[in-house]
Amino acid sequence: MYLQKNPANLNKILKVGNFSITSNEFLKPMKSKFKYNLFLIFTLLILGTSGIVYGQGHQNGKNFEVDLGLGFPDLLHLGMKYQFTNLSKIGMSYGSLIATSKTRNTYAVTLEHEYHFGKLTEKSTLPPYYFTQKITYLRDFNKEASSTVFYLTPSIGKVFFSEGPFGINLDAGLNFKLHQNKTINSPSKDNVSNNYPAVFPAIRFQFFFML
Repeated sequence: MYLQKNPANLNKILKVGNFSITSNEFLKPMKSKFKYNLFLIFTLLILGTSGIVYGQGHQNGKNFEVDLGLGFPDLLHLGMKYQFTNLSKIGMSYGSLIATSKTRNTYAVTLEHEYHFGKLTEKSTLPPYYFTQKITYLRDFNKEASSTVFYLTPSIGKVFFSEGPFGINLDAGLNFKLHQNKTINSPSKDNVSNNYPAVFPAIRFQFFFML
């Protein structure tokens, strides 16, 4: 059993006797399993938390928020937030690119904290303005390259409440790239994460409803 490099595509090959396998073929099922487990954990967390918070909501008011939004580095995302004090929320979301393909996959996991300020309105128990701090793990890979990036995103936003449990979040700020680990097999302009600077503007739009 030994390892060798294939000069045609610089891909490592594992040989055991007459049997051989490339590193891409070996890692492909591991990547698929990791993505499936991440999605499963996120789904179970949403279901479990929604059940707990919804049960509390009948006594303490609506303090659980479900979000569907678009932004960067959040991407097209589904998330949740929980109001744990009179002025603060914590939340998480899972997002991916709008257009996907068999040769490329990009997803993001975001954790955030919101602090609300301003005058109260009759439509909500929270002030309409907020300051949010987000940490995002962004994974982008294709045949030519793969990249893992961590972003810190402080933003200021406003909540537009409706008469019912629905509303809109709109915030803007700056993305700071904290760390990036990338592997490039061949030069490519298709890898989104490799083309962004260390600091650039951030904007996010979310449609939400309260439980």
